[in-house]
Amino acid sequence: MGDQLSLQIAPIKKAVYLPRGINAVQLLFKKHFQSFADQYENKYAVIYGRFRIERITEVVEKFIRCGDYSQGIARIQCTNPDCKYEYFRPFSCKGFYFCPSCSQKRTLLFSEYMKGRLLLSLPHRQFVFTFPKLLRPYSRHNRRLFSDISRLIFVIIKRFYDKAAGRTGMVLAYQSAGEYLKFNPHYHCIVLEGGFDERGRFVHIPLGNLQRMTEYFRRLIIKFFLNKQLINATLATSLINWKHSGFSIDHSIRIPAFSIKSGMRAFPGNGKPRDVELAHLRKELAEVKEERDIPRKAVAIFSRPQK
Repeated sequence: MGDQLSLQIAPIKKAVYLPRGINAVQLLFKKHFQSFADQYENKYAVIYGRFRIERITEVVEKFIRCGDYSQGIARIQCTNPDCKYEYFRPFSCKGFYFCPSCSQKRTLLFSEYMKGRLLLSLPHRQFVFTFPKLLRPYSRHNRRLFSDISRLIFVIIKRFYDKAAGRTGMVLAYQSAGEYLKFNPHYHCIVLEGGFDERGRFVHIPLGNLQRMTEYFRRLIIKFFLNKQLINATLATSLINWKHSGFSIDHSIRIPAFSIKSGMRAFPGNGKPRDVELAHLRKELAEVKEERDIPRKAVAIFSRPQK
């Protein structure tokens, strides 16, 4: 027999559990939030507005435990019988609009739901309603104003399209902060650019100059604050006479029918993150399979009888 080539294969090391550990944001809240909550009512409420601190505390406590393997895990396994790759995933806190990870996931899922199931394959347009700085602090101290003003904006758009085209539809949401988390209450709307007549036919009505609608929005909001006795008649008259009123409506983003590219401008996550995540998982799975198959291939090659 000829000389045989011997091959020594190093034993495969077992995976070692490495806890993820607490991140910087969680550590910050763990150390300082309780002290902040205890003195919020007396020290900060006048400046930043009143909140339900007990409810926020519940969310913060869940956020501190988010992604902690010691708080529970889910075992995930590939259903392919030839693969059976598995891994463990810690439970999330689902602290929407607070936890960066959980909130972003919900935002992406909602945008995909709107694009895939809610919005019709018809022209839409995004509206952004803002009002002057003088009126913004009222929303800081009275959160119910957000819903009241949302109804007013809904009425403005609905009245316009009801008279011009027929029944229309929209999705409306308020946002309390602008750039750099500075308090800036404003409203985003995704509006069907037209309406349906009595026979169910869609009538497309593109909007051009919004000067008259902006003025109507201005007067309606001023009247609303005046009726709520949040401002007096003198201030209301002054707001009406301002040359640069601070009220504005932006509708620069249009979503054409059957458009994916423009739709992603209004919803930055439309399908893209999911595709990227799936591609990343496929790449990881391929690498795992390759690493698993290397010893097998090596043994098969070097165990062949030499000629």
